[in-house]
Amino acid sequence: MKLYKNPRIIIHIVAVALAIIFIATSGIKYGLDIEGGSWLQLQLEGARVNLDVDAAKILEKQFNTTEIEKRGESYIVTVNGTLPANLIDNLGYSGAKVSTRDNIARISVPFSPESIITIYLKNALDADVKIVGVAPVIYEIRTNVTRDSLNSLLADVGGSVAPGEDAFVDGVTPETVDETKKVLDQKLNRLGLKDIKVRPVGAQYILIDMAGVDVATAQDVVGKPGKFEIRIQTQNNETEHVLYGDAVESVDIPRGDRGGMWGVPFTLSEEGAQILQKAAIDSGATRNPEAHELSMYLDKEQIFSAPLAPELAASMQKAPARSMVAEVGTGDAGSQKAKVLYIDLKEGALPVNVKVIGSGQVPATLGAQFKKEIIVAALLALLAVVGMIYWRYRVGRIVLPIAATVISEVIMILGIWAALGWQLDLASIAGIILVLGTAVDQLVIITDRLMRGATAVPKKAEGKYAASGGRLHEKRIMEILGIILGAAATTVAAMLPLLFMGFGALTGFALTVIIGVGVGVGIARPSYASVADYIFTEEGASDKKAADQTAAEFEELEETAGSNKAEVISNKDGPKPTDAKEEAEEDGNGKAVKETRKKGSRKMAEDEAKK
Repeated sequence: MKLYKNPRIIIHIVAVALAIIFIATSGIKYGLDIEGGSWLQLQLEGARVNLDVDAAKILEKQFNTTEIEKRGESYIVTVNGTLPANLIDNLGYSGAKVSTRDNIARISVPFSPESIITIYLKNALDADVKIVGVAPVIYEIRTNVTRDSLNSLLADVGGSVAPGEDAFVDGVTPETVDETKKVLDQKLNRLGLKDIKVRPVGAQYILIDMAGVDVATAQDVVGKPGKFEIRIQTQNNETEHVLYGDAVESVDIPRGDRGGMWGVPFTLSEEGAQILQKAAIDSGATRNPEAHELSMYLDKEQIFSAPLAPELAASMQKAPARSMVAEVGTGDAGSQKAKVLYIDLKEGALPVNVKVIGSGQVPATLGAQFKKEIIVAALLALLAVVGMIYWRYRVGRIVLPIAATVISEVIMILGIWAALGWQLDLASIAGIILVLGTAVDQLVIITDRLMRGATAVPKKAEGKYAASGGRLHEKRIMEILGIILGAAATTVAAMLPLLFMGFGALTGFALTVIIGVGVGVGIARPSYASVADYIFTEEGASDKKAADQTAAEFEELEETAGSNKAEVISNKDGPKPTDAKEEAEEDGNGKAVKETRKKGSRKMAEDEAKK
């Protein structure tokens, strides 16, 4: 089969072409240790706790009363006298209803015991608190807190942390770590920063690499919230500014109602509520909500837009509204949108408090030096490999395919990196070097097996490699590739623990090795085997043809030498031998017998010499 028709070679060429296209269009992103920049190590402050506290005791303290009655999923709180106007909103019980009669106020608090405890901790600690487990109920407190400080806080309501070591665990859940990573990704991408790598490490740490950014800027970007703005639609799809983020006093965790609608509750300051009421009346949103949507922006990017609910619009026509809910949709999609909006309403603030426990910087000049050194080292390594291959086999035609195969593997690996947008760092380059070392080793195995013809048919009376075609060629190649596949599987198995253990740079190293081995065994090795087999087959055929021609020439020389010798002997001792004529002699039966003598016959010359 011609090389240009071989499917293995065609696949190889197409893969290299696609890799070049990806590299040219997407470019290669370099990591911090090559590009230069800064890195931060963040500690996520938080704890998961199991508490021993009664929700009724919390309500007693908050409303300064002892008359608490539980009715189903709600609590009825009875207070003598009148309640302060903003007490319900300040406590965080939006949706509670108050009825007053005979100077006695009755408050219906439609919250479960777990929700009341969550709200109490949130107000007391000024941090997010989330329920992350049931039976027993586990609360995730997203700020720095200790068992002793939590016991002191709960002592006022007759509670404490439950006994046992498992009742207080430092660190947050994997879901919270992932949420924090997403917030950082969104914030950094929204600010236009490129080549950013955010890597979680366990339940308490996150590593951030920022190529091309100094340490001071990196710390400012991570800790600084975004710019939040509320605008209202006026006329002809135009909007006008209403509020900034400082008017949003609090944002509650997303909730779903009985109809499956997900929303994010938030509370405005008194001044902010009055400004929003005036803007809604002036724009006509209270009279025709559908024509005047309320829009929210974070760093000038729209994150939410919807009209005021008819009930809310009618209410704002009469009085300001501080507590609102931004509804985003139903089902899993609505839940996901609510989580994103919750983060954005907090102005891109991280879901947990973080502490910078480590930082560093790689100068850009040092990164540029790394690039030059990498290129020089790669060229020297390639020259060394080519030289050793030529010294080993003394076959010039095999050197170029080996060098081309090695280079093509590098191109394909870089093409995958460019297509996926991954960063190329020193760990990844170390992985590429390991892959290339394995590649050269396997290419040598392929070359040796093909040259020695371990499964080929030997020529008669010779032990040399005999070029054979057809199925035997394919069988030999498949046997060799089977050996290579076994070695590759061992390498991949050795890298899998590093891939899933999450040790930062080691993960990139393992991923590079696995991808490189897959590309090599799946594409490059079969293609090279076909090329090498073709070269050795052609060379074997050429050697055979040359040997046959040499043998023929040698025979002709021998015949010529024998003929000359016979002529000399004949002239000296007797008559000249017949000139290749046929002489008929009769045998005893009178039959003619023909004797043919070939001129220059070597045997005839020897017989004459003996006489």
